[in-house]
Amino acid sequence: MSKDSDVEQAVKEIKVEPAMAQESPAVPAAAPAPASVPATVSTATTVIAVTNGEKPMEVTPAAATSAIPAAAAAATATAEQVQPATTIGGIELAATATGSGKANMDPALINFKVLYVLTQLCGLTMIVLVGTWIGQHFGGLGGTANPKLEFNWHPLFMTIGFIYLYGNSILIYRGFRTTRKKTLKLTHAGIHMAAFILTVIALKTVFDSHNLASPPIPNMYSLHSWLGLSAVIVFSLQYVAGFVAFLAPGLRENYRIAMMPLHIYFGLFGFVLAIASALMGLTEKAIFAITNPAYSTLPPAGVLANVIGVLYVVFGALVVYLATEPSYKRKPIPEDTALLNSSSANE
Repeated sequence: MSKDSDVEQAVKEIKVEPAMAQESPAVPAAAPAPASVPATVSTATTVIAVTNGEKPMEVTPAAATSAIPAAAAAATATAEQVQPATTIGGIELAATATGSGKANMDPALINFKVLYVLTQLCGLTMIVLVGTWIGQHFGGLGGTANPKLEFNWHPLFMTIGFIYLYGNSILIYRGFRTTRKKTLKLTHAGIHMAAFILTVIALKTVFDSHNLASPPIPNMYSLHSWLGLSAVIVFSLQYVAGFVAFLAPGLRENYRIAMMPLHIYFGLFGFVLAIASALMGLTEKAIFAITNPAYSTLPPAGVLANVIGVLYVVFGALVVYLATEPSYKRKPIPEDTALLNSSSANE
């Protein structure tokens, strides 16, 4: 009796288990489904290998199912973020995405352009106000026949040459970042030469105005004159050293690399010294020349002198900031790399 019951129970289990295996092949309690489970793992493993570009790895069906969306999302993010790069002469140049436009422009470059335009507007306004100051309140310009009017060339030429041109010569490499470096070197030296010529003329006019006055005015006694002449000497030595190091042929590349930090430092030092000297000279001129009404009453000539001094400071601060901010540094272009490789081959 018990044997018959056991046989019937065994027959029932055999009939039920295949049906359960067909409905739910992944349930561990049911009969194993060796054909379906490997197929699921194989499919999941293939998807992961294609998506990640890696060697297939054995995972459980649950892990494979959860790994597929994550791998697909990672591949999509990687495809969106990675951009091709071009390597020329050992220097990696970032590739520009097609149709990027202004929307993908470097924010630092946008900030630089805004500040660079603001610097130019400040410098041009400074020159116009100096011309207005000496024209409206000090009689304009003159020659050696009138020493007082000849002196007026001094603040005008110093503002144009020793401040505005000097500052723009410092910024030439960052303001025109897509121009070949050799062209920028020649332009840098040319602007410095123009500034030097205007500075020499300005110095001659101030010495003439002192020596030709009746009675003569002593020279080189004020702090303004000491700092001003020091700035001119630093500027001149800097120009000669820069020409020998970076324009004249024959100097080894390692010497040029060693001199670059000194060239940058003393260039900025001379510019800041010129700004300080100009502020002292402007104050000195206002105190001595604005007498009726007195400068202490802040007449229009005094207000204009103060505004010019503020523009000197703002212009100088902008130039120093734009020249020293690392994110605004000019990046090499392919033409520079080709030129560098050619120079190295010639050496």
